[in-house]
Amino acid sequence: MPDPLLLLTVLAAAAAGLWAWRRYHYPSFWLAIGFPLMALSVWASWRRVALGCGLTKKRQRWWFTLTPGAVASTGLVKVRRRFQRVAVDTKPFMWLPLPTRYGWRVTLWTLEGQIPCDYADAAERLAHSWGVHAVRVSSPRPGRVVLMATMRDPLVKVDHLPPSPDLLKVTVGRLETGKPWVVDFRIVPHWLNAGATQSGKSNLANALIVGLSPQPVALGPVRSSDLQAVRRLRIHKM
Repeated sequence: MPDPLLLLTVLAAAAAGLWAWRRYHYPSFWLAIGFPLMALSVWASWRRVALGCGLTKKRQRWWFTLTPGAVASTGLVKVRRRFQRVAVDTKPFMWLPLPTRYGWRVTLWTLEGQIPCDYADAAERLAHSWGVHAVRVSSPRPGRVVLMATMRDPLVKVDHLPPSPDLLKVTVGRLETGKPWVVDFRIVPHWLNAGATQSGKSNLANALIVGLSPQPVALGPVRSSDLQAVRRLRIHKM
């Protein structure tokens, strides 16, 4: 038999190595260990999670059921199997989860009568059921819903923003999904930066100036006509 002290030492060293791996190089740890375990857990728990979040539908299925028969002389109730149609809870079909940089995503086939809003309303319940930071819902085409899960908040620390080599395109931050937030003035030439105090308006303006300053563009003051248009818009909303 192996020495218990040696076994404990090996287990402690393995646990310390896994902790250091996860702490100092989380992307590789997530792809090698974290995601496979999470994918198996999501796949195995999808039926009960969908049932708990109200995403199942009652459908008639042929099923073997046990029906009580005659009572034997020993006092035991005999049961027999009967093939009949019963109402069962059917879950949406789930494809295999795929890893992302901050979590995973999976595609679902919606059931009859369901719309993406049904899944968006259950997003918080899905996040708590799977123990993730957040679940966001999108629909690439009718009958399909994509669940994008983030394991941890990607906005806790925002740094290393890649500079954009394209003209009039600036990376000003990160989105709540962890992807870069890119402002492209060639696609949307007019922007209105508004919000409450301490909401990040100045940081956004500073990021735009820093990103546009190396580019061959002219930065000038706001025209009076633009200010008048903003004032008219505010009065109209009031």
